[in-house]
Amino acid sequence: MITSLRGAFALTASLALAGVAGAAWQVTESSLAWEHDGHTIWQFNFDPQFAKTFFHPLSAGGGPSITESRPDDHRWHYGLWFSWKYINKANYWEENRETGKSEGATRWSPPRIETHADGSAAIALDLTYTHPSGRVDLTEKRSLIVAAPDASGAYAIDWDSEFTAGAEGATLGRTPMLGEPDGRVNGGYAGLGLRLRGRPAVYSVVSPEGAVDRFESNRARPDAPALGLNLADDGVVTGALALLSARGNMPSGSTPWYLANSDTMHWANPAVLAPAEKHLAAGEKWRLRYRIIVRGEAWTPDDLRAALAAWKQD
Repeated sequence: MITSLRGAFALTASLALAGVAGAAWQVTESSLAWEHDGHTIWQFNFDPQFAKTFFHPLSAGGGPSITESRPDDHRWHYGLWFSWKYINKANYWEENRETGKSEGATRWSPPRIETHADGSAAIALDLTYTHPSGRVDLTEKRSLIVAAPDASGAYAIDWDSEFTAGAEGATLGRTPMLGEPDGRVNGGYAGLGLRLRGRPAVYSVVSPEGAVDRFESNRARPDAPALGLNLADDGVVTGALALLSARGNMPSGSTPWYLANSDTMHWANPAVLAPAEKHLAAGEKWRLRYRIIVRGEAWTPDDLRAALAAWKQD
């Protein structure tokens, strides 16, 4: 089924799918969800009342959602989402708690959606990043390809974004890092964000090289092409997500991350701006690609190395 949501109309559909017992697409004017036996496996939300588009919930094998969206401590954390921190000094990340709006506006046209009976889908979005002055400083073409779940319930999301700077250029900024003027322990984040389900779930992280367990002040900054993020309840893993970053995202060869693991927040960000802010000249493009793999069992270093080898990035 191909759906182009290009008007102010309501579309509600529940499609029973031959060949996938108990499975159905749920489509509205503001979301797309894949359900199995009444359980939402994943949902993509594009309601313009929110300041960002986002995936929530994300789950596998009938387990609880791995993601958490719009918690009280950070109402601008949206499960799995993308946001720049600053573009030309305007803040696109934090939102006013009363209005739900950011200083800079992230806007999108109605998505173009293609769904298939096996649970796979393709979503295409055109986005603009508008300065408070009304000037469009950045545009984005985003492609989201969701694979059909395998026999275990695992599935992948291929995220591909191409950004183009506006007529004034675009300087993509972040909060300064430790060691820089006004540097902070939580500096450097921007881009793809993942807010995971919090306590009582226990959060553990692995890289292709081993466990990531050196958290200082509840934060860690590993360098790795991929991380496995595992959530356990009462000692049993109930959901896990791997986040792979394409080689071309960071031509330097470094792939920095910013992680939080505290009593109040489980969070991960492939921090592409941690080394430095990035300036795009007028009309200059920058492409970022990620693969997100959701499954019910814990990720191990061997699993991550296999997933990286299987990802044909070129």
